Amino acid sequence: MKKLRWRKIQKIKKIGKVQHLGTQLIVFFMAISIIVFSIASYSLYSFMLGLIKEQNEKLLLQQFQQLDHNIHSLVGDVDRLSKLFLLDDHVQNYIQNTNMNTEIDMIDLKKAIYGRITNFISNYNYIHSIYIISDTRGALGGNTTQTLVHGEQAWTDRFFQSDGYEKAKQAFPNLIIEGGIKESYYNPYNVGQSDGNLVSLIRGVRPIYEPRTTATLVFNIDETYLASTYAASLDMAEGDMYIVNEQGVIISANRAEQVGTQSPYSPLQNSYANFGSYDITRDHEPLQVVYYKLQDANWYLVREVPLTLFSEQITAVQRIMLIVFSLSILVIFCATYFWLRKLIRPLHLLAHKMKNVSQGELGVTFTTIPNNEFGMVMRRFNEMSLSIVELLRSNNEIQEKRRELEIEALQYQINPHFLYNTLNMIRWMASAVKADHIVNSVVALGNILRPVFASKDTMCSLRDEINYLENYIKIINYRFNNTITFTFDIEPSYLDYRIPRFILQPLIENSTKSGRPDDNVIDIAIEVYEQDNDLWISVIDSGRGFDPQMREQLNNQLQSGDSYTSEQQEYSSGVGLYNVNKRIQLYFGKEYGIQLPQVPYGAEVAIHLPRLLESKDHIL
Repeated sequence: MKKLRWRKIQKIKKIGKVQHLGTQLIVFFMAISIIVFSIASYSLYSFMLGLIKEQNEKLLLQQFQQLDHNIHSLVGDVDRLSKLFLLDDHVQNYIQNTNMNTEIDMIDLKKAIYGRITNFISNYNYIHSIYIISDTRGALGGNTTQTLVHGEQAWTDRFFQSDGYEKAKQAFPNLIIEGGIKESYYNPYNVGQSDGNLVSLIRGVRPIYEPRTTATLVFNIDETYLASTYAASLDMAEGDMYIVNEQGVIISANRAEQVGTQSPYSPLQNSYANFGSYDITRDHEPLQVVYYKLQDANWYLVREVPLTLFSEQITAVQRIMLIVFSLSILVIFCATYFWLRKLIRPLHLLAHKMKNVSQGELGVTFTTIPNNEFGMVMRRFNEMSLSIVELLRSNNEIQEKRRELEIEALQYQINPHFLYNTLNMIRWMASAVKADHIVNSVVALGNILRPVFASKDTMCSLRDEINYLENYIKIINYRFNNTITFTFDIEPSYLDYRIPRFILQPLIENSTKSGRPDDNVIDIAIEVYEQDNDLWISVIDSGRGFDPQMREQLNNQLQSGDSYTSEQQEYSSGVGLYNVNKRIQLYFGKEYGIQLPQVPYGAEVAIHLPRLLESKDHIL
């Protein structure tokens, strides 16, 4: 059981390590690097392969051009020799349609022509055989070892119906080239292994003084001789090379068994360009097929190059790329590991500090801050941590102030039943002696004390506060012999606004106690108005007013929330301006409170409050 639990713990630790931001960044960066390097390596490999193939094409083009030149020279030599052959008198006599005197003369003529053929073949080893086919006298020709005289009508009819004959007749007096022809086509006795492949150069001929062709001259070149011009230096492992005609039939090849077969890669099926290449796959082996058009015939030189020929070069490139790739990945991994570890270290420290704060360790800050985005976050954390401490301190001060005010209120609390009973007793005693002014004073005092003891709500309507002030002024006037005039300018809609209880009475008391002029007559007015969606209450009196310097000091202290000094006692008797201002700011914040505007005469105290209905939570 313990072993199973230990395994689960280790598994959770491994998962936690994987979930670390640093580990995720390293894995992500390495994955991106491997993908990028793989794509780059493949692109480089493809580029190198294409470059090697392009170089191979250029080399093959040079080789093809040289072969084309050699074949063109060979055709030119045969063309020259065939013209020279036709100038022979015996040949001219043979191709003429005139009849010979005797059969003996014809035999002698054929022997002479055969001797001429033997002489040509002996002097020019690339000539395999020569045949001359007369329209009327059949075929005559052969090589150095065999002589053939065709007199059969069937063979001559077949020859005169062949494509080679028709092409030679149309191309007169130029040569045409035909390939893929067996020796047995001309000599039926050459069968089996002796039946080789020939390339025939055919031209229509006529006697010098005849206007039309009367015979056909054929110079045959052994296909093996033609193949030797390009296959001698070609290794079998380097692929096949051959010549195809316009039908795609192989007429010459480095491998003899291919001659006469159909090439699967006929250039005419893919492009009409004189030179080009394309890639194919045969038997799961990739090949590069390069072709080149010969100038003397509608034939193509074709070279099949196995791409494995480039394996040594490609393998070398791959080996170098693999080494570079491995070293690069290793260097990138090490650099990434240490760089990311250094980069996210501030993040780990930040997480540790936040954990400390969550566990109650307030006021923790960073002393070393990097100059980057993490540094900006750390600075914000320092500000947040210190602001939390300041907020807690401020909240504790507010709670302490409220507690002090509550204690102060409790100290002055009087038993309401005792007070009411005492006032009723005084009232009845005054009534008994007909002292009406005492009765009125006691009634006013009862009206003042009733809201104090009747409700524990800290808020009241402006209407209740004004009623309270009217009773207070009534008592004060009994004291000062009706020398105080109290007026107010309030729209009826403002009377339902909620304000803190008893915030106006201390201000009226200041006016009657500290602001009375020498003649003791004072006018007090209360004005209520709205400004910027807030409620303003102004208490204005016609008394002595404030000393300008003292008014400025009081404004600064009221705005900062500092308490009054003993020197300001005469301007703030009792709880005074400070207590009223402090109560307002405790309820609504430091943007509200008391201000002392400058007025031409007398004094004005402006109270700034939010607009409230029903409760202080319902701000308009």
